[in-house]
Amino acid sequence: MPTKVIIIGIGGATSSGKTTLANHVHNCLHNSIVIHQDDFVPPAEKLPKDPEFGFVNWDDAPGAIEWDRMASFLRDLKKTGYLPSDHQSYDSFNENAAVPVDDQMISEWKKQSEQFVAQHLQNFGVKLVFAVVDGFLLYWDKRITSNFDIQVFLRVPEDVAKARRAARSYYTPEGEIWCDPPQYWEKVAWPAYVRAHENMFEGKDVTAGRLKGDFLLFEGMEMKMEDMVNSVMKKILGH
Repeated sequence: MPTKVIIIGIGGATSSGKTTLANHVHNCLHNSIVIHQDDFVPPAEKLPKDPEFGFVNWDDAPGAIEWDRMASFLRDLKKTGYLPSDHQSYDSFNENAAVPVDDQMISEWKKQSEQFVAQHLQNFGVKLVFAVVDGFLLYWDKRITSNFDIQVFLRVPEDVAKARRAARSYYTPEGEIWCDPPQYWEKVAWPAYVRAHENMFEGKDVTAGRLKGDFLLFEGMEMKMEDMVNSVMKKILGH
């Protein structure tokens, strides 16, 4: 049976809420999988070190993701609709603040998406698979973005992202816990985010500029998570 994979990209700054949104959308979609860009972070020994402070740079786009591996992964996923049997995700180990949404809403969207998939199969003889991909550098590499059918971006002010990130810790591919050392946000994390995304915005203004291209842009401090989920689901089922 032929398979068509619809890939939904959900990007944004670190701690903008993108992983939470991705997981909720995944729960709304029948026959769906979720992929986290963090699972393509290279081992610490392959990352550059800051010459002044000596800490590892996890955020600068060129070295922060194994781009060849992720591009190949998404290309194969688009063809098959299946995750490789050896794929392992570390996201469940990371600390994410709980942002619950209404269970009834999730259930209703799940039912609608199941009907959508069944109708598509009946009308066209094609099985639909939905893949939700989230990441803090999701739109940096065109080999990645070329796979997306729907693009979503979350934007929050710098001070909000900084405070949220400071309250969290992350697991590295080696299984160690990483917390940002002093000066890391100011010297590495935020400047790297700006560099990686400035060309996406008019005037290169990542904080207030208009987003170029066909995106759903959510201002994270102005929208509730439920409203974001509803907007993404309407976009998907109207795709």
